[in-house]
Amino acid sequence: MVVEDEYLIALELDTQLRTGGYRVIGPVPDIDRALKLLRADRPDAAILDVNLAGEWVTPVAQALRAMSVPFILASGYVAADLQAHPALRDAVNVGKSWRPEYLLKTLRNALEGT
Repeated sequence: MVVEDEYLIALELDTQLRTGGYRVIGPVPDIDRALKLLRADRPDAAILDVNLAGEWVTPVAQALRAMSVPFILASGYVAADLQAHPALRDAVNVGKSWRPEYLLKTLRNALEGT
């Protein structure tokens, strides 16, 4: 599942994940659509942007944690910014300028629970 509000970044994530052999749910650009999607389909994992048009993705992260779905972040925020949000503070953040191989490795590690 991809939750990203910037169209070009969402498209890039979608392309890289599909190229890596993943089936992509979404991308969705906001919290409401992400939560609706989670009610309809349980992803194996998710990649989340932290800030969706001024709203923190925390409700989506909380829902994913409640469903035991691993997720990683693709965000420009640093660890110190995430400390106030328990659902986000321990998530791996690949950043906004990720390398495709790093993104796929990090996602694979999340799926394997490492």
